[in-house]
Amino acid sequence: MKTVVTLIFIALFNGILYGQLKNQDKIIEVYGQERVTQWMNDDPALITLLDNYISYGFMVKTVSEGKYSEFTPLESVPLSAKEGGAVSVAEFLEDFQSTNFNPLKYKFFPTNDFQVFKLKDVNRIIYILPQETILLKN
Repeated sequence: MKTVVTLIFIALFNGILYGQLKNQDKIIEVYGQERVTQWMNDDPALITLLDNYISYGFMVKTVSEGKYSEFTPLESVPLSAKEGGAVSVAEFLEDFQSTNFNPLKYKFFPTNDFQVFKLKDVNRIIYILPQETILLKN
C-alpha cells in the first residue's frame, strides 16, 4: 500500500511540475526524456532552473557602439557538447530571432554571477542572469 501511495504521489508531483513547465520540449530536446525524468525525481530545482533559464535567464541585448570593448568578442558561438562545434555570430543571431530558439543548445549556463559575452562585429552581447535570480523568476 505504501508503494502505491508513493507512486501516486510521484506521478502527481511530476504531473504538476510538468504542467508548470513552459519549456519542457526544449529541455527534453537537449537532454532527452530519460534524463529529464530522472531530474524531475532527483533534482526538481534543476528542472525549474532550466525552464526559467530558457524563459528569463538568457538574453541578447543591443548595446551602444564601443560598450563592452574591453571584452574579447566571440567570433563564433559554441554549441553544447551534445551539438558539438560552433556557429557563426550571424547564424546564432538568426537562431535567436526564431520562435524555436533554445539557449540550452549553446555552451552557456548560468553561474552564481552575471555573465556577459560580446559578439564580434555587432553591437550585441549575450547576457546571462545568475542562477539565484533565475530561480526567483516566475
